Amino acid sequence: MMHRLLGTAFRREIAAQDSSKLWGKIGPSSSCRVHTAETALLSQNTDHKNDKNNAANQADRKQTTSNEVSSPLTDTFGRFHTYLRISLTERCNLRCKYCMPAEGVQLTQKDKLLTSEEVIRLANLFVAEGVRKIRLTGGEPTVRKDLPEIVSQLKAIPNLDSVGITTNGLMLTRQLVGLQRAGLDALNVSLDTLKVARYEQITRRKGWERVIAGIDLASQLGYRPKVNCVLMKALPSTFVQTHRTDSLAHGAGSRRYYSSLSHVDEHTGRATMVDVDDKVSTKRVAKAQATVYVGPTIAALIENNELKKGDVLSISQMAAIVAAKKTSDLIPLCHNIPLSSIKVETSLNSSTNEVQILAKVKCDGKTGVEMEALTAVSIAALTVYDMCKAVSHEILIKNIMLVEKTGGKSEFYRKQFHHEPALESRTSSTRQTEELPIITRPYRTDPIVTNEPFVPMYI
Repeated sequence: MMHRLLGTAFRREIAAQDSSKLWGKIGPSSSCRVHTAETALLSQNTDHKNDKNNAANQADRKQTTSNEVSSPLTDTFGRFHTYLRISLTERCNLRCKYCMPAEGVQLTQKDKLLTSEEVIRLANLFVAEGVRKIRLTGGEPTVRKDLPEIVSQLKAIPNLDSVGITTNGLMLTRQLVGLQRAGLDALNVSLDTLKVARYEQITRRKGWERVIAGIDLASQLGYRPKVNCVLMKALPSTFVQTHRTDSLAHGAGSRRYYSSLSHVDEHTGRATMVDVDDKVSTKRVAKAQATVYVGPTIAALIENNELKKGDVLSISQMAAIVAAKKTSDLIPLCHNIPLSSIKVETSLNSSTNEVQILAKVKCDGKTGVEMEALTAVSIAALTVYDMCKAVSHEILIKNIMLVEKTGGKSEFYRKQFHHEPALESRTSSTRQTEELPIITRPYRTDPIVTNEPFVPMYI
């Protein structure tokens, strides 16, 4: 509880004492430190004169070990501490159930707490004894208006490697840019839930969205914010849990577990592909569909093949096939699957002025191909838009969905799906004689002018 000691128990009259008197109470005298400095200087000069003197090097290492053992930062188990937490305030803008009652707590008088000058002075004393990392806590440290100035002055202390804060995140969107400019190195955010209602229940305050926005801002500014949470028996957590472990030997650290997420590494929390090595190869099939409403003018142009960019249906069909084969390049965590069949049908429904797109993808593998089918119809729909946008931008892409998925651990069939074009028979060798012939018309060269009103189609 060193941070509580520094934040509340230390009084101004103690902080105002001469540093030798202060360290006389909690550690070796100043004369001992002078002797240590002189000994280290002599050892350094000896090393410069003769780098090959192993005996001198060993003596220097023994002297350093002796210094650490005699330091006030060495505990009774012989462990030397380099990490210090300083509580800047008792105030907090939340009323978390596990921390304080709804009405709050009686605060210590302001003149009994450390001023910013006293915080910096104490930090200098601890750094002189070997502290290399300082974390500012509370209460809630961001309620102090002089927090950026404190961070800036701490970063100016020689040999101090890192300055961080632990915060509830409510004020990050306002203060984090200024804190970064002041030199803030690390950030811990206390967040006990990802549910808005649960957050308000625990903290007795609103502000979940502000906390999430603050974490997002921290990531954009280059920080890797750590999220702390308190596990409560009465409020079971249903999201990614952070298990907090404190070590007396190395200060405070955190270790995360992500076992509930399939595309996140269990130990590092980084995105990863699912390992399918233990799965059995089976025949996998997936169907997907998309619909593009183009309106009567564009529908007539498509039907007569009079669009200047070419045959919309054929080109969008080719785009779908290419997209299915490139799915792993577009979706980062998708496996690169050797596809055995890609069949795409594009057709124009003149009565509804819509282009219907249906894709069927097959493979013999260890993972499904629904992403390939969905990618195919999505890119085909975008291709239709690209080829028709010169006529009108009132084009609506809708109903992109998985229709069917078979061959894996879980199969899927969409109910009430009636659009079933004969994909298996859409080849030149098996085309039925009763089907309408394909008519190719010459392109029109005159400009197309239209004021077609947009008719919204609700999904």
